[in-house]
Amino acid sequence: MTEVVVSKTIQVPANRAWSTLSSFRNIEAISPIERSETIGEGVGATRTCFMPDGATIYEVLDKVDNATMEMQYKITEGPFPITGYVSNVKVEATGNSSCKVTWDCQFDTNEESKAAMIELFEGFYNVIIDSLESMIQSQN
Repeated sequence: MTEVVVSKTIQVPANRAWSTLSSFRNIEAISPIERSETIGEGVGATRTCFMPDGATIYEVLDKVDNATMEMQYKITEGPFPITGYVSNVKVEATGNSSCKVTWDCQFDTNEESKAAMIELFEGFYNVIIDSLESMIQSQN
């Protein structure tokens, strides 16, 4: 099992970061995804992500805990040479207008793809967290 963890403190209130991430909607506003479609609300919601290169990623939301600001989702199908992808997202308040966002995943892959997949997901999570901060700050 391969694990990737990205954790960053950003200068936005935790509740704003959490409400954006936990909706499981509009991920394209803060990521390289071209567009997404989410069906349903909360646990069991499905999200289809359409990438600029034409690839499609299918995800399902498995856990949402508003009290601890944690969620978990799985990729059920996608273009990556991986299996068993599970991702956890956690938001923790670090002050009135700052929070720490931790985004991690575990997956299985072959040895030849391991470094590339780690780089891909690390890059993706960094872009999402940085873009989340920029988007929320620009709304103020």
